[in-house]
Amino acid sequence: MAAYLNTGLRLTPGIHLRREYFGGLVFDPRNGNILEVDRSAFEFLRLIEDRSLRASDATTFLDELLRLKIIEESEEPLLSSRAPAPKELIAANNKPWLTAPETVHWAVTYRCQETCPDCYVRRFSCVKNELNTCQALEVIDKIADWGVFQLAIGGGEPFLRKDLPQLVSHAAGRGLSVHVTTGKLDISHRLLESIAPHVKNLQIGIRADGLAVSDHTASIFRLKALLAAARGLGMGLGANLFLTKSVVRQLRNLIKILIDCGFDRIVLLRYKPPAGIERWKSENPDPHETRKLHEQVNSIAKKNPQLDFRVDCALGFIQRDLPAELAKKFGIKGCVAADRILALAPDGCVYPCSQLVHPPYNAGNLLESEPESLWNQSPILRKYRFFRAKKTFVHSWCGVCQAKYKCGGCRVFSRDGLGADTGCPAPVIPALSQIGKIGRSLNLTEYMRSHLAISVGEYMDRYGVGQQKAIKELNACPDVVSKTGKSARRKTDTYHCAKDDIVLDIQKSIGFTCGGFPFASYEQISKWIESPS
Repeated sequence: MAAYLNTGLRLTPGIHLRREYFGGLVFDPRNGNILEVDRSAFEFLRLIEDRSLRASDATTFLDELLRLKIIEESEEPLLSSRAPAPKELIAANNKPWLTAPETVHWAVTYRCQETCPDCYVRRFSCVKNELNTCQALEVIDKIADWGVFQLAIGGGEPFLRKDLPQLVSHAAGRGLSVHVTTGKLDISHRLLESIAPHVKNLQIGIRADGLAVSDHTASIFRLKALLAAARGLGMGLGANLFLTKSVVRQLRNLIKILIDCGFDRIVLLRYKPPAGIERWKSENPDPHETRKLHEQVNSIAKKNPQLDFRVDCALGFIQRDLPAELAKKFGIKGCVAADRILALAPDGCVYPCSQLVHPPYNAGNLLESEPESLWNQSPILRKYRFFRAKKTFVHSWCGVCQAKYKCGGCRVFSRDGLGADTGCPAPVIPALSQIGKIGRSLNLTEYMRSHLAISVGEYMDRYGVGQQKAIKELNACPDVVSKTGKSARRKTDTYHCAKDDIVLDIQKSIGFTCGGFPFASYEQISKWIESPS
């Protein structure tokens, strides 16, 4: 620390601060990193920003900020009084969610000239219109005034909008960090020049079928030409790769091809349902392939340390084994729909995420409402922002999973948009003795499918609970039933699978006494069924 004790400190130019209920966010537009800090740390940074803190008052926290290049040494003199902070940076927020999303994903159009078989945009036929240029500029102003850090522009094919250079220029001029995703490989040099000063990163959607064939010379040539042109103009380049069944099976080879082309940033995207159900059935990776994906991705990352290798939030289960503190450090939060991100359709309508684009998920329109109002008051956004607290999620394996806060699954793969991710290959489940009441109920259902019966004593031994709790939980489980109704009192009393059991169906049809005893016992009915008569 001695190196800067006699100098001042300042925030590195371009670093953005935003106050939040827990403290604040620090956004670095150079790499897109967002750092969460508590209230004390945020006030510390605000003092540095206002040039009213002496370096000698600093702690070891400064060393970490300097290492991350959030702050840098300055020869400028300290100010004697604190300058007023911009209004948007000090606005109070007493709600337990962010004042604004970190990133807005904006599909500026759903039009596209390509016919990619795995494109999901054709599912969004409910959106008919596009904002004109004036309306689009108005929306950008609202997003910027709101305090959003990043604007991720995609489609459809965004380059089909002739006003794209005007839109990205205006967004960058308003302080937004702009990223563009495209599937177009023949972008003219003149068009690239017009957007290059305003776009931080250009992500290329990769047609894996073009690289997978033995003769992929033409595809490689086009990719390399685009990379060279964009890099020559100072733009960052990345590749987006959808993990279809075909891609998963040859992932190592495809990654090698992309590295050889010159990509140093690759984002893996979970395969989402395309417009055609048959294509989905044939290309959706099976559970075994998905389970192996974790090891495969980690292996590729270790062999290519120079690669900026990322996965989208729908693939949170790939990082499920990361320790909680490490996941927090890297900002891994799993599904962040209507929390850290917000989706904007071509007509200006707001949705929780770019996959949930359907009338029931429409939270309003940015042209007609102020973003703060939609963000804070929309029932749709609040529902998906707190999906982990919903009963359908809590009473699922995702709710029991120890990785639920750094994963939580993808809302697209849950049956009602709120519950468990049915495509998760392996939830991180605690030991049976620590699994909790909900976990025991879920595990018992699976156990009964193969064992068909369980005694009170077996339940006690399996889950490490007492006899009274075992009987109570067995009686409450809809998937099992006792031969003696609800009169189980002994460890030897047995419960049977309630599904597909003709004896129990007959017993139920005969009925029970007011005390819960069956008029005909399980053994009696079994003998009747087995009798030749």
